[in-house]
Amino acid sequence: MPARRAFLFTIALVVWAACAAAQGHLRVSGTRFTTPDGKPFEWRGITAFRLVEFVARGRQAEADAYLKWAASKRLNVVRVLVMADGLFKLSPADGVRALPAFLDLARKRGLHVEVVALADTGTIPLDIPAHVKAVAAICARYPNALLEIANEPIHPTQAKPLHDAPYVASLAKLVPPGVPYALGSVEYGDDFAAGTYATWHAPRTTDWPAEIAKGATLAKKFGKPLINDEPIGAADQSIPGRRDNDPKRFKAAGEATRRAGLGGTFHYEGGLQAKMPTKIETACLDAWLSGLR
Repeated sequence: MPARRAFLFTIALVVWAACAAAQGHLRVSGTRFTTPDGKPFEWRGITAFRLVEFVARGRQAEADAYLKWAASKRLNVVRVLVMADGLFKLSPADGVRALPAFLDLARKRGLHVEVVALADTGTIPLDIPAHVKAVAAICARYPNALLEIANEPIHPTQAKPLHDAPYVASLAKLVPPGVPYALGSVEYGDDFAAGTYATWHAPRTTDWPAEIAKGATLAKKFGKPLINDEPIGAADQSIPGRRDNDPKRFKAAGEATRRAGLGGTFHYEGGLQAKMPTKIETACLDAWLSGLR
């Protein structure tokens, strides 16, 4: 029976991928995402920054193994970088070359991908508009893709032009119609909410699940889907203001996300390198998912 259930689940993923390819990208309906046929899409994401770099370095099997695991946990979005200089090294050119193959892998596993176009731009020289245009064009070809133009646009690791919300908004003109896109996390200012959806990194206070509850007000104000992409992450050791290791708080965070009507991305230390979660990180993930459901 377990083998039969696994087979049927695989068949369901293949059917989902085929239908998604035929129908197009996720759509926005008020503060929610829907599938092209109008069904609610409840964002259950996970940080997996390095997966495109895996494909770029010939580690496609490792990327696929991670995606297979993510699908088995009933996650439906993975968040990845297509360029990096700090956590790992991935040139924009290599990221763009590897992205189509990665999106295809994710599609076959029934997963959407939030593609972060710009990261570490303060130390990586590049033609920003040309890079965003190239990434957006790829996202347009893959119905399982969503685009976040810049990760934490005012972070010190980002180039100065990205600190200006109108400049980031100008880059959105390079995104083909139909591709859901966000400018960058709105804790840097409401002007960064000027995408078809918005991303947010909830404050990392001691009572961080309570901060997530405040996202309901933001979603109502912006009138579009709001994704809490990087709250406090899970890790083996608790680090105040950065990491937590208590599954009870992650369950509370999931519940707060659901009640606030937000999409949520599970952030964790291993996800920075797209590592499989440790035992403690997995316990936190499972608790978070139980709170969402």
